[in-house]
Amino acid sequence: MRSDWRDFLMSGLCITGLLALSLGVVWAIRPLTGAILAEYRVLFDAAALLIVYGFASALLVRILLAAKPMPQGEHGMDSSAFAYWKLITVLYHLGQGSLAWCTPLFFGPLLPALFGARIGREVAFGGTIDDPYLVSIGRGVVLGKSSLVSANVIVGGKLICAPVVIGDWATVGANSVVLPGSVIGERATLMSGSYLMPNTTVPAGETWRGNPARKWS
Repeated sequence: MRSDWRDFLMSGLCITGLLALSLGVVWAIRPLTGAILAEYRVLFDAAALLIVYGFASALLVRILLAAKPMPQGEHGMDSSAFAYWKLITVLYHLGQGSLAWCTPLFFGPLLPALFGARIGREVAFGGTIDDPYLVSIGRGVVLGKSSLVSANVIVGGKLICAPVVIGDWATVGANSVVLPGSVIGERATLMSGSYLMPNTTVPAGETWRGNPARKWS
């Protein structure tokens, strides 16, 4: 993955701005926290800095994507779309990381939802979502432990970005990988350790397994 000075400049400017905003908020509330928390103020300030940074990152990502949605399809590594994807990815991962420490397991879906994922109710969340702004997960879905739902993949020197849709009550098994452009129908099952290749559709109610995943009868 190649990067040039423009990537570092854009990422650096965004991160610097987010840090400045977060520090400003923490500094503004110091008189209040000092009066209430006294010697514990330092711990609160550190926690507040991380939380404000995370929410500010989510807001910035949503503003950027509203102004310029992530282009879908194949993109060369020297393209503007690839540079834009790297910027969004850096902001997302740093922002998510700053909030992960204060997000219990049962609140897991809130983090990707904060960055644009569409997630239904009653989701059992044990996996990871990459490029959440291109992922839609229905009601009652199970994402097994260490599973990955990714709306991007880099193959043959090209970035592929495409939406991922997982229907209501579907199951993605532990350690499984769902790649961009995939659709998993309602009440379908992807067995543990399976790889669902890009642009693959699992019809409703079917069970698939393997690498690459195929229908299992």
